[in-house]
Amino acid sequence: MALPGTIDIFGGITVDSSKVPYGNGDVKAAGKALEESLAKWKSDGVRGVWFHVSNSSCFWIQLLLNAGFDFHHAQPGYAMLTKWLPDTKSTLPRYPFTTIGVGGLVVNHDGKILLMKERRGPYLGWKFPGGANDPNESIYETAEREVLEETGIEAKATSILSFRHGSRGFKDNMDIYFVCVMHPVDESRIEPKPCPQETAECKWISRDEINAMEWSGGFPILPVLEKYDQLRTLAPGRGCHGQTYSAGSRSFQVYHVN
Repeated sequence: MALPGTIDIFGGITVDSSKVPYGNGDVKAAGKALEESLAKWKSDGVRGVWFHVSNSSCFWIQLLLNAGFDFHHAQPGYAMLTKWLPDTKSTLPRYPFTTIGVGGLVVNHDGKILLMKERRGPYLGWKFPGGANDPNESIYETAEREVLEETGIEAKATSILSFRHGSRGFKDNMDIYFVCVMHPVDESRIEPKPCPQETAECKWISRDEINAMEWSGGFPILPVLEKYDQLRTLAPGRGCHGQTYSAGSRSFQVYHVN
C-alpha cells in the first residue's frame, strides 16, 4: 500500500511526512514503505513526487536521498524534496527564482525629489528610498511601506514609472525592481525622519542639485527622472496604473499603461 498523499492536476503527488505512519522514527519500515510506494506510483502513471519533510521527521531526508530524491527548497519548519518518475526530462517547476523590489520616486509640491543613502550595502550613494517586497504585498504597498520606514514620510503611490530586470547576485536568481511615482500624503508633514538602522541620510533635493551631482553605480536616477518629465509634459496622470481584480478566491492587480 502506497504512502498517503494528495494528487494534483498535473499528475503529481504530494506527501506530507507529518501525515504518514512511521512518525516514531521507524527508519527500516519507512524505507520499505517508500520503496513500495515509488513502485506503485510509477505503475499508476504518477509523474512527480513532492515530499514535504517537517523538522520533527527529518529522518525521512536520508531515505529520500537514497531513493533518488533531491532538494527542491526549504523554509522554516520544513524541507521539500522531489523525484521525477517517468523516463523523460523532468518538468517539475523550479522554486521561485525572481525577487521583487520597489523604489519610490517621491515628488513634493515644490518639485523636489526625496533621496536617501543606505547605512550599509554595495552602493552607498544617493538613491530612491525602497526595498524588497514582503509576502502578500502589492507593488504600491511595498513602495509606501519602504518610503515610510526609511524616511519617516507617508507617501502615496500613483503609478509605476519604470522597472529594472537583472541578476540578483544569488545563484541563478533574477531581480525586478519597480519605481513608483509617489506624492506626500500631507505636504505639511514632509520633514524627513531617517530610520536609524537603515538610513544614513535622507532629504529633499532639487532637480538642479540632482543634475549637478556625479552619478556612478546604483540605479540610473537621471534617465528615470527624464521619463518622469516626459510623462508630465504629455499629460498629468500618465503612466502605468494599477487596478485590482478578483477571480474566485484570488485577488490581484493588473497594471495598465495610459
